[in-house]
Amino acid sequence: MAEKKENKKLTPYQEEVLKCAKQIREYKIIAEANIVAILYKQPELIFDYTLQLEDFSENTWRVYWQIANDIIVVEKKSVLDDMTVGLYLEKHQKLKKEYEDYGGYETIDKAKEYVNINNMDGYVKELYKWKTVLEMLKNGFPVNNRINEFCDMSLDEIYEEYEAMLNHIFINADDDVQSYSLADGIYDLIDELDAGIAVGLPYNNMDILNKETGGQLPGNITLIGGLSNMGKTTLTRSMLIPSTIKYGERLVIAVNEEGIRKWQRELLVWVANNIYKQDLQKFVVRDGKYSDETKDLLKKCADWIVEKSENNMLTLIPFKRYKTQKFIKVLKKYANLGVKYFILDTYKADSGSRSDKMWLDMQQNMVDIYDTIKCKEEGGLEVHVTITFQLAKSSARQRFYSQDNIGMAKSIVDPASTCLMLRDVFEDEYTGEKNALKVYRFDGKNNKSKIPVKLDEGKHYQLIFICKNREGAASSIQIVCEHDMSRNILKEVGFTSVPVDF
Repeated sequence: MAEKKENKKLTPYQEEVLKCAKQIREYKIIAEANIVAILYKQPELIFDYTLQLEDFSENTWRVYWQIANDIIVVEKKSVLDDMTVGLYLEKHQKLKKEYEDYGGYETIDKAKEYVNINNMDGYVKELYKWKTVLEMLKNGFPVNNRINEFCDMSLDEIYEEYEAMLNHIFINADDDVQSYSLADGIYDLIDELDAGIAVGLPYNNMDILNKETGGQLPGNITLIGGLSNMGKTTLTRSMLIPSTIKYGERLVIAVNEEGIRKWQRELLVWVANNIYKQDLQKFVVRDGKYSDETKDLLKKCADWIVEKSENNMLTLIPFKRYKTQKFIKVLKKYANLGVKYFILDTYKADSGSRSDKMWLDMQQNMVDIYDTIKCKEEGGLEVHVTITFQLAKSSARQRFYSQDNIGMAKSIVDPASTCLMLRDVFEDEYTGEKNALKVYRFDGKNNKSKIPVKLDEGKHYQLIFICKNREGAASSIQIVCEHDMSRNILKEVGFTSVPVDF
């Protein structure tokens, strides 16, 4: 019989590494316990972070985190009380045994007593810091004697220090940039394009706009700008809500200027005029004292809205005090619940912002929103956001709109794929007037005949300027819409070319 081999004795260096790893794990486990306790205290916070099971080292907190993730994210429940956890574990006996071995719900109850949900960001940063330091140790980085220093450093500070060190070492090395042949996968791309991969959710009743922009493609931002009371919100509602309902997509609307009652009133008017083709104006709904006929119509419209709103198809979130980071949390929460389309009405500086750099902050905040919603292959949620914003007041005197009309925070347009701007058609731009617009529409066989369109002076028209368009031409044409803002009826009538102001 072969003799049993003795275990090799660890070298002093290996013993030092193990001792260091143990110390790092102790710091990391504290963060893990605090994070899990907070998640059981306020479960919706799980959507604000991208935590994975692999982020946890201690099996106790791996078990509790897995239970929380399955109940909140997978089963889409909203609470993590003893009963909900118990019912879940009845279906997962192996996990139940580990849960009971670790003290069951009593362990969580005790942990919850010592945590403050306001410290969640700090705990998550601590977890990732020590996870990274542990990886550095495993990969041979000389961190053994620096653990106490790291206690007082953030992950970014550690990264910057080692990045500077590596840059110094490799400063004279060749820069290795990955390259691709433009022919790689091109036939697969054709098949994907044929299936509509580059086409987004269409805007309702806006064929020209859809053709020019490709609709609302997830991973992108669409900006809609206009002067105050120009109808930006009304336009957005009329273009987006019917389309999401038609195609069975859920829509989350974050607002900081109009509350839920206002949105409900507007939607009742839209349904009456567009779905049931009944003449119902906003002032009738606003003023009350309804006739029996009007009240029956409103209830019929409400029934339609209730039916179409099943499964949270339309969700409205009013912000009492707007902050971009709050909106980003909304994006993360609902994107993880399967929502792909969002509205933010209206974009503005964060509440309480008074600094001289407020406009720069707005520009950076738009970048932060884009980094959150961009394509998954770029690390984002891959959702579409439509954002309304105010144009500079000087725009009231202009005929032609461009990115110059944005005002001081011009760079908010940089991350957006599409920027639309809205204004009324001026009285002297109607057919037969001094500065009459030449409006056309395509019609006839193959839709190629260019037919003149007359603007009726008894109707209200608006122009949509496509000031930025990553999917086609920008500023080459302007779309003319008939927009009855009293009845929430919107339809394209044609296109024109507005002369540039000089």
